[in-house]
Amino acid sequence: MKRPLLMIVSMLLAAAPGRAFERVYSLGDKIDGSRLIVLAKVAEVRELAPAKRPAGEQVVGDYLYRLEVRDVLKGVGKPREVIVIHSPEFRSDKRCYLPDSLVIAFLNPNGLSDRFLRAYRLGRRPYHRNFAQRQGTLVVGDSTAPLHAEAIRRYLAAKQAKPRQRPAKWAALLDLDVPELKESALSELTAAPYYPARDAFITCLADENLTSYACKNLALLSPDSLYDRLDMLLLLSRTDSRRVRVNLLKLVAPLRDDRVFKLLQKSLKDEQFEVRATAAKGLEHWNDKKAVKSLKKALGDEDDFVRNAAYEALTKQGFKIEQKDDGYYRIISEPTVKDIPWLK
Repeated sequence: MKRPLLMIVSMLLAAAPGRAFERVYSLGDKIDGSRLIVLAKVAEVRELAPAKRPAGEQVVGDYLYRLEVRDVLKGVGKPREVIVIHSPEFRSDKRCYLPDSLVIAFLNPNGLSDRFLRAYRLGRRPYHRNFAQRQGTLVVGDSTAPLHAEAIRRYLAAKQAKPRQRPAKWAALLDLDVPELKESALSELTAAPYYPARDAFITCLADENLTSYACKNLALLSPDSLYDRLDMLLLLSRTDSRRVRVNLLKLVAPLRDDRVFKLLQKSLKDEQFEVRATAAKGLEHWNDKKAVKSLKKALGDEDDFVRNAAYEALTKQGFKIEQKDDGYYRIISEPTVKDIPWLK
């Protein structure tokens, strides 16, 4: 008898709490979920020891971090220092901060009990905890700190802006070299077409990690708006990234240009099956005998995704095709010149 997946996962987590999977949060999640964000230098790292330790008790290790604040990026007031108390979730890596490192810390108030304060002989003052444990720490350098600080401020400005101003605010984030927030900006911009950011979208299309979000934004724009950027787009066909080539084909396939047609035909020979399948799908609306010839050949591709894409494209052109037992296809009948005049 099969157990429900949720029950199995719950049992595993209960059996080994220290090995539970930690959710990966985006930088946007951290900014949104933190009450206080500071740029700071780690001035002190100290493992807390209780005043009295019962015999045989295993100390898992609580840490105190004193951060010298250089800049407050989110939050009220201008504290000179922040004290972070952290109980490690993972025994193999207890410390969230290293001495003398420059960090951006994503923090929330730590509601420590009186009992905890007495046990560790800590005075009454504000204490903080990391957002999402170690994920609440972003280590930066003197050269990169201003860039990340500016990106976080722009992100907050976009979140707080009036609806009409938000697209421009989100697009401004694309000019900064902070990929984590570019992803958030691209995601926000998919709500509606935003033409002023067209070139920025194309630049992001070339990025392996951002290409899918950029493709969604470019797909919102009218095909006509991409014609005068076709040279810029076609340069991306030289990339080694499979994901970039696939998204490029999706975008340019509707553009009626000989260079696009040649790219689609060439891509049917690509070593990556996803690229070949996307090229076959892109040819489905091309009224050209060479396109039909290429799609017929793709029916015999070694990959079933490519064969299926070619099958669908030819079927839309009026071909009658059946699938054989081995998964390959056989053309039963073809449209005539009367059905499709361009077959002449």
